[in-house]
Amino acid sequence: MTQEPTTRTRSRGTGCAALAISAVALGIVAVCLAVTAAVTGFLERPDPPPEELLGKKSGLTEYRLKRAVEDGTLTDAEIAYAAGGRWSAVRERSTIRVVVGYSPGPVCYRYEIPYPLNGTTAVHRSRLDACPAP
Repeated sequence: MTQEPTTRTRSRGTGCAALAISAVALGIVAVCLAVTAAVTGFLERPDPPPEELLGKKSGLTEYRLKRAVEDGTLTDAEIAYAAGGRWSAVRERSTIRVVVGYSPGPVCYRYEIPYPLNGTTAVHRSRLDACPAP
């Protein structure tokens, strides 16, 4: 029995490797396209409404004031950091009242911090109808 001559010049493994590489490349292209679409959608989000921004800003100030009083003191530097803008503070015998103005606005919030200042001190936040005169 004689063998027939073949015209095949490559091994079968070479074709499988080329197919595998093509599949991986196609997968990478698909992932890149999906990420591009997701990032574009993320960057094109509408801006949040002003009321939501004010709520977030005042909540952050409340959180920062709460963290600042945990050591038993509340300095002007800590208040300035917590407020992030214009503020005023009145230190009374039983409480500290901090008024912070936010923009856009003017919108002001009052934060009342009762003594003693420690890790369990509660910070009470309320929105003012009008900002006090400077």
